[in-house]
Amino acid sequence: MCNKNHNNILHFRLEGEDVDPFTKRKEFQRDRDRIIHSRAFRRLMHKTQIFNANKGEHYRNRLTHTLEVMQIARSIGRELGLDEDLIEAIAFGHDLGHTPFGHIGERTLNDILSKGLNRIKPIGEGFKHNYQSVWLVDNIENRWSKYDGLNLTVAVREGMLKHTKLTIGEELVTYDKDKLKLDNLRIDLKDSFTLEGQVVAIADEIAQITHDIDDGMRGEIIKFDDFVACELMKSYLKSKGNPSCESLSDDQKSYLIKDCIGFLIKDVVDASSKKIKEYWGNKGKPGFTTVDDVYEGLCITFSEPIKKQAGALADIKKNWIICSSEISQSDAKAEYMIKQIFKAYYKHPKQLPDDVLARYQHVEEEKLERLKLDDEEMQKDKFFIRLICDHIAGMTDQFAAREYKRLYLPEYC
Repeated sequence: MCNKNHNNILHFRLEGEDVDPFTKRKEFQRDRDRIIHSRAFRRLMHKTQIFNANKGEHYRNRLTHTLEVMQIARSIGRELGLDEDLIEAIAFGHDLGHTPFGHIGERTLNDILSKGLNRIKPIGEGFKHNYQSVWLVDNIENRWSKYDGLNLTVAVREGMLKHTKLTIGEELVTYDKDKLKLDNLRIDLKDSFTLEGQVVAIADEIAQITHDIDDGMRGEIIKFDDFVACELMKSYLKSKGNPSCESLSDDQKSYLIKDCIGFLIKDVVDASSKKIKEYWGNKGKPGFTTVDDVYEGLCITFSEPIKKQAGALADIKKNWIICSSEISQSDAKAEYMIKQIFKAYYKHPKQLPDDVLARYQHVEEEKLERLKLDDEEMQKDKFFIRLICDHIAGMTDQFAAREYKRLYLPEYC
């Protein structure tokens, strides 16, 4: 790990860089801008959050979800006096590794890598979108010819990794250890070692239990009366003087959800302020000169009553929306398409685009030699299987659907 002109471990980059001589941007501002200008960030616009694009234009996609997480996180961070540039960078990057079609894409790719598919043997590795986000900014996105990746700081990469669980079930997810560089990310700690990373993680929770339910009501999967009957909404309504929810217009119902977000933000700020003071009283404010100086405890949290109510609402959301007939049908179709695309690439590798095959040959795209590609040799190579996975993970919903048709349906029909 190297870096020029910085002693703070949070600012360290995988490759040394000089300070920006023109715009005088700070380290985390540079990271934020690199993420925003990446191809992966632009593709989020056409990736499913809960409902796919065919549902309508007013439903959230992975990009609008990312923006909402950033806004919630920044609101919390500002009240707590945290680094808003770091919060923005982590929030903008936290879902870069997400697959087409939402979480079903993640589960499908993990199953293929860890369990195999037909003649495709498992490679002893897994797939999870938070790991994939770091994998992507370190190895896939290209910014310089000297090395791969965006060369982001430790703090941003660590926050992206830990915005959600590090495990699938009880097991840590496995990637190529030589390429997924986790040395300074303290994977022994399940929560982010910066307060800013912890803020993004809880902002992601808030966005999911409010905005996803908002979309569920818009899609008529959830009834408004069922939503306001939840314990969390009862607590919110009590804080507002227990107003009546009868005879509300659609706009007024939508406002209740927006106002509930403010209620949750205030709860996090109040509870976290106490936690931070307790932590500093016991540990002293960390200097962040080594990975052992960072936060080793969870300081950004809901109050205990709201934590239980938010968890219960998250479970209800899964029952109402994720397990609904509509989403289950969409997931089944998505799983089928992803498996078929994977099998097509595996059986006939030369169907893959030049940039993917160039990565396999470890050459620049213009130096690709397709004649030297041996299908059977590639099919035995774990690296090739991971390349197929990376390519599919980067697809948008629309591209994946078009690719399935291109691979399986004759063009002269």
